[in-house]
Amino acid sequence: MTNLLVFDTADAVMKRKSDGEVFVTAETQLASLTTSLGINEKIFGGIGNKPLAVMKGQKEVTSTLRNAFYNKELLAITQGVSVEEGTHDVYKRENGLKVVDNEGTLEVTITGTPVGTTAYVTNTKGETEPAAITSKVVTIPTGQAVEGESVAVSYQIKVTGKTVPLDSQAFGEAYEIEYHTIAYDPETNQVVKDIYIQLDHVVPSSDFELSFENGTPIAPEITFDALAPANATEIGRIVEVNRG
Repeated sequence: MTNLLVFDTADAVMKRKSDGEVFVTAETQLASLTTSLGINEKIFGGIGNKPLAVMKGQKEVTSTLRNAFYNKELLAITQGVSVEEGTHDVYKRENGLKVVDNEGTLEVTITGTPVGTTAYVTNTKGETEPAAITSKVVTIPTGQAVEGESVAVSYQIKVTGKTVPLDSQAFGEAYEIEYHTIAYDPETNQVVKDIYIQLDHVVPSSDFELSFENGTPIAPEITFDALAPANATEIGRIVEVNRG
């Protein structure tokens, strides 16, 4: 069978060459392969300057992977780092805290455990002022709010979680990558082939965009440059396997 119907994306498996670490995703939105020639030039000569030959070279293969979900492992691949456990100070915001009068002092009580002794109080007008924290009690700055008013309080807390370092001296490492998709018989619409695309030595671009937009899911995208392995000319291959 020569003609096949392919309309699915591909699952991806990536293996880091330095330590064998494997990343697998079955949530891709796009898995693409592109080839281009850096040299594709006609040679002209003779009377009339007619075309005599075509000079070709500098074949480049690139691949693009777009995932449907935000994935910290995918982000780490682009940055040339590993996901690690880390402890950091981050801001916590509590909304709708009612201001109370405690013997002439206006204050609110927060629920988290603050780092340091300073919080930031935002009133209903959107004005923000620094305020002192004693234990979990925040003293409202003079004139910032009145008793019974709702305010928001921002303060730092300590958290521990999975961390992707953004290191200015680290870049994407070399990987092996394999895509897998399926092909249909266009007459019966049955799955008849498995198609595998293998690239033996790819390096991801360190370009990565996280655009947080209301109502728009993040779909991270990575571009890989495929290189020829040492002492070889084959960059990769496309394999069709019969189902069953």
